[in-house]
Amino acid sequence: MLKPVVLEKIEKIKPVDIVVGISARNVDTTIVHVMNVAAMGLLEFLSDYKGLVVVSNGFSTDRTAELAELFELPRKVSKIVTEEVGELGKGSAIRTVFEVAKHAEADTVILLDGDLLSVRPQWIEHLGQPPIYGTADLVVPYYVRYKYDGIITNNLAYPLTRALYGVHLRQPIGGDYGVSAEFSSRLLDHPLFPSHFGIDIFMTTVAAAEEVGIQEVLLGLKLHESTTKYIDPGTHLTPMFREVVGTMLDLMMYYEDVWKNGSVYRRISRVKAKYHGQKPTPIAVDIGKVDTMFKQGYKDFKQIISASIAEDLFKELEKAAQKEPVDLPPELWARIVYHMAAAYKRNGEKRTNILDALRILWLGRFTSYVTATRDMGTIEAEREIERQAQIFEQERDYLISIY
Repeated sequence: MLKPVVLEKIEKIKPVDIVVGISARNVDTTIVHVMNVAAMGLLEFLSDYKGLVVVSNGFSTDRTAELAELFELPRKVSKIVTEEVGELGKGSAIRTVFEVAKHAEADTVILLDGDLLSVRPQWIEHLGQPPIYGTADLVVPYYVRYKYDGIITNNLAYPLTRALYGVHLRQPIGGDYGVSAEFSSRLLDHPLFPSHFGIDIFMTTVAAAEEVGIQEVLLGLKLHESTTKYIDPGTHLTPMFREVVGTMLDLMMYYEDVWKNGSVYRRISRVKAKYHGQKPTPIAVDIGKVDTMFKQGYKDFKQIISASIAEDLFKELEKAAQKEPVDLPPELWARIVYHMAAAYKRNGEKRTNILDALRILWLGRFTSYVTATRDMGTIEAEREIERQAQIFEQERDYLISIY
């Protein structure tokens, strides 16, 4: 799978203890910063271990690969820059990192996004130590975020993952992780390993479903260059929604026996790193624009939606959709999500349409959430997100009855 030239480099370097893998695509303004911070973290906090920084380049059309090759790391830290192997996407970039780590006989893999602005050397310590010391196989980040940031997470990924697998992972698609060698090998062998943005929810779901040791670490603010792209939920988030939610629903089918037969609550240990009390920058949302996108999309997908959910729920949804703006409460939202998940399972040939219909409904739920939390502070808004997650849990038996 890896190119011969990469395998030759690994032979000269191995064995290593820690691989820091950086997923990079058109990030020439940030890649040197992320590489430098990764090396500083290895030297400052994990100096007893042999480190390797791997830049997994997603066929960038800017100077990302060139700058990564030119940038010299400290002598004690090795470097490999390689094109990702396989279909273009973040999942392929991470698979490439895992393959390098496996050939290099590494014990731990730390994964970072290549466009990070807020990454600090301490992140390497907090993501890397639990796998190194054997206290966790997957370290998941917990970031300080504004109430309207992480909109796929808040209204779908978090409540559904929590309800299905019993793990209270607040940000299951956080982007930056610590992974043990044993777990990375297990992931490489998994038949549903995705090539795209679904990789984050894939890793956390497999860990949750297969009872792998998980630890959350509070890393403070996360700022990255692509943040502004994902403020508008109608454009840049469309492909991401399909990939993330499609992966969630595929895994829901794959692990059906697991979540139907238990899902005992698992408390996840959360370690608080020092983040100096940073406050997230408020995100402005044009709620009128989002509501308009919902209403137009609802007309387009009305037939698919009505065929996918129960008649009584559809009547409730019709009333909710006519309000200005849409008023889709969490109780109705949870049952709709469960019906759409069941429809996704039943209709193999129409799954893309069902995902798109669910995306429109999610826009409605996001509009309702923004309206409800407009005058709330961060803590109050977080309570609303928690209440929604509890509703998803309470409706588990309903899901089992229709799935």
